[in-house]
Amino acid sequence: MNAASRDPWQWRDLVRREIDLPRTVLELPVDDAVGRVVGAEVASPEDLPSTPIAAMDGFAVRRADLAAGSVTLPVSSEIPARPGAIGELARGTAARIMTGAPVPGGADVVVEVEATDADPFGPSPRTVTLSLQEVPAARRHIRGVGEEVSSGEVLARPGDRVGAGLVGLLRALGVETLPVERALAVGIVVTGDELVGTAGRAEVGAVRESNGEMLGAALRADGVEVRAVHSTDTHADLTAALEEAAAHSDLVLTTGGIGHGAYDVVKTLLGERGGGGSRFEHLRLRPGGPQGFGHLPDGTAVIHLPGTPVGALVGHHLFVRPLLVGERAAPRRVLRGAADPLPGSRRAGVLHALPGRLRHDSHGRECVDLLPGRRLAPYGRADAIVLLGGADGAGSPEAAGTVPEETVLILPL
Repeated sequence: MNAASRDPWQWRDLVRREIDLPRTVLELPVDDAVGRVVGAEVASPEDLPSTPIAAMDGFAVRRADLAAGSVTLPVSSEIPARPGAIGELARGTAARIMTGAPVPGGADVVVEVEATDADPFGPSPRTVTLSLQEVPAARRHIRGVGEEVSSGEVLARPGDRVGAGLVGLLRALGVETLPVERALAVGIVVTGDELVGTAGRAEVGAVRESNGEMLGAALRADGVEVRAVHSTDTHADLTAALEEAAAHSDLVLTTGGIGHGAYDVVKTLLGERGGGGSRFEHLRLRPGGPQGFGHLPDGTAVIHLPGTPVGALVGHHLFVRPLLVGERAAPRRVLRGAADPLPGSRRAGVLHALPGRLRHDSHGRECVDLLPGRRLAPYGRADAIVLLGGADGAGSPEAAGTVPEETVLILPL
């Protein structure tokens, strides 16, 4: 690769072009589809409402029987909001009606109970006096057929996330199942002889393993099924771990072993000196410069992340998440926080990824403050990765000089 290709944004585009994850659509009960991604267009099977219904408690009447001032009409029926056939409204009469009840045929106005002499909580009266400043417009306080949703109207499109609102709408229309994308499965292979479990006191030279759980948490937040395994720094152990992960996964992630050292087992097994199925590069990115991607011998896509926890986290949000959730992983701009120190030690042309915390300023505008601290520590409170430097240069999602200087790019965590 030439020097220009080491830009992290170009690498991000390259990964998205070269890795195409399988998308399978399945039909699930609506309640089980919550949080999933819609896999095919969903259209309404019927009108909502399917019959004219009252939008107010009051009296259903014929507009032709009304006049400005006081009009007294006999009450011919009472219509509660419950199932059952509704007949025609007799001419010259009113029907007491409740919100949500079907409007009888012939009625084209509902007069709210507040404009009558009827007791809202008492029994249905024999007559009702309507006090009107003017004759109401036709269809007043009546929800027409298909007013909310018309038959055939698109309710959801591929890529939409299934939330409570869509569930409620589908249930109101009698829809019981929904086409959704099958949850992607990702296997994580964490490498390193030095890694140990989290329980107890670690001996000298040992490091408690955190990448598997950290990346697993980020993946599960996007609805991904996760399985993590640990490998030592031997080719045999790593080969077995990769085979195990690939057998159950659409995508495999590795962490560690992609530097320039003698024990960088991932690079020596899968790079040019090994199987050659993966390509590796050191990007103009801090932290997280070492990166890689490719395909395992069985064809499963693999992305190689650094072993440092922050490098792995940054790499996940920059290069892995776009494959999983598409445009929802795109960076966005917010105002730079007033407390941003912008240290001068950052190298020009390098994309610096730093921990940030979002807030709203006194004008309600979203902004982000950089958090102090080293390595993983500030990420305990961070809710964003702040991208400084290289993000505004060549290869970034935006041309240099076209964005306000008081803003920064972020990736929400």
